[in-house]
Amino acid sequence: MAGMHRRDFWLRLAASVVVAALPLLGCQSVQNSSPSQTQVRVIDASYNAPALDVDIATTPIATNIGAATFTNYAFLPPENATAYVYPAGTTKAGTQVSGQFLVSEQHSIFITDSGKGYTASILTDQPAAAPAGYFSIRFLQQALKAGAVDIYLVPDGSVLADSKPLYTAVAPQAVEGYTNILAGSYTIVVTPTGVTKTPSASTPIQFMAGQVRTALIMDAQLTTNPPVTVTIGDDVN
Repeated sequence: MAGMHRRDFWLRLAASVVVAALPLLGCQSVQNSSPSQTQVRVIDASYNAPALDVDIATTPIATNIGAATFTNYAFLPPENATAYVYPAGTTKAGTQVSGQFLVSEQHSIFITDSGKGYTASILTDQPAAAPAGYFSIRFLQQALKAGAVDIYLVPDGSVLADSKPLYTAVAPQAVEGYTNILAGSYTIVVTPTGVTKTPSASTPIQFMAGQVRTALIMDAQLTTNPPVTVTIGDDVN
């Protein structure tokens, strides 16, 4: 069953005066599915939701997960199905979403806030490796308090002042699609829109050719320094 175990590591990221050094969490690895299967995981990005269980139809794929979590992919038969999201240990769904989960596809059940509650949607993930010499990455901007942000991938040996943002003015709840970047060592930097000064050095992250990644940006819940966290999910390789 996916969602109960994941590998975490924390890296110090460069940031601005307002968005300080950001912790980075590495998550699950992915294995290739057979041609007759589909893959589904859960990304929990809700501040409002309690600990959650998630089923696809009657198959559990995540148990007792919390915010800023990527589960492992579950390998399932392809079908039209409903994903049910339950408060952990209960049998009454707090929200649900239906969709097509087709052969050789990858999807994420994306749990986010809706008013004072929470809701679920289905993201289509990239199932194929990035082109030769590149990695692919997308960003899910769920830092609701931080507001619009600029996102940088600063190459190792470079500084923020010499870098151009990969994305600018990314509003809360925005989903930025996959983009291909030359493989190498980078620092992810998230700043308030238009801010370029950074008070601290960062730890580079090695992105290998072929890798596909999803980065989830969220407000930190127990500290104002850092005020934002970035969690990395492994989509492919």
